[in-house]
Amino acid sequence: MQFFSYAAYGIAPTGFDTQKTFVRSPFISPLTLACLRALIAVYCFSALIVCYSYLAHHTTTNTLQDVNIDSYTLVTGYAGIGQSLSFFTYLTYWSLGFYFLASSVHTFCYALRGRTWLHSWPRPLQLAHSAYYTSVVCFPWLVSIVFWGTMYSGPWPKQRFVQWINISVHGLNSVFALFEVTVPTTRPFPWTHLSFLITVLSVYLGLAYLTRLTGGFYVYEWMNPAHGAAGIVIHILCYTVAMVAIFFLVMGAIRLRDYLTNSDRKDEGEGKMMKLEDGSAFSISSKVGSTSTVSV
Repeated sequence: MQFFSYAAYGIAPTGFDTQKTFVRSPFISPLTLACLRALIAVYCFSALIVCYSYLAHHTTTNTLQDVNIDSYTLVTGYAGIGQSLSFFTYLTYWSLGFYFLASSVHTFCYALRGRTWLHSWPRPLQLAHSAYYTSVVCFPWLVSIVFWGTMYSGPWPKQRFVQWINISVHGLNSVFALFEVTVPTTRPFPWTHLSFLITVLSVYLGLAYLTRLTGGFYVYEWMNPAHGAAGIVIHILCYTVAMVAIFFLVMGAIRLRDYLTNSDRKDEGEGKMMKLEDGSAFSISSKVGSTSTVSV
């Protein structure tokens, strides 16, 4: 299998997602799955709209820190609306909203029509959707771990809005990622998808310093060379290691879900031929009425 081939990135020559795992669940019906995905999309976009509406007329205060930086106060107001698109937290949250919107549409199509646009798309778009899935089940964990583990500095904000938005973008984001790990029948992504995640993080690092050049501020304080170049290098290495660890832990969680729900063995049985004593054979299929008998 060549590294620069569709097969290497999970798009098999026999077809993309032949078992429709992106739009099915071992626990709930496709229609219920579609409704839940749509509900999560609505929440994500509503949270962002409410956040920007609030910042247009108010200011918020967060007390932050870093492993080698003392506690400092971040005051955000109207300017924070535009600046938010430079923060990995908000870029990830926007991505969650658009993923759940797109996946809900595909799942509604499957639930109501038995087929989806996704499975008839050209392979580059199918690969993009598969990589998109990998990103939305991995990046939110990095955001939550970094914020609560290294950046949050008490006391807990007194403003109710700040409390809610912090929980939404730094807590519920991982809950939504967990939903996509556990509820659909999606198969474990190939290890080659790790290259997508590392590339995105590398591009974001460039964007963050471009923001400094054009906007005049550091997105995250550890990026400021005034705190030492060694600190920047250590942060980059630690975040890379954390991303690799999250990637394989999520992959393992999906494999565990497959094992516990018997999805692996069900999918492997699809399309196999079984011979009977009288010389006839039939194809194993999980779909009712789809078994066919042939003479041999």
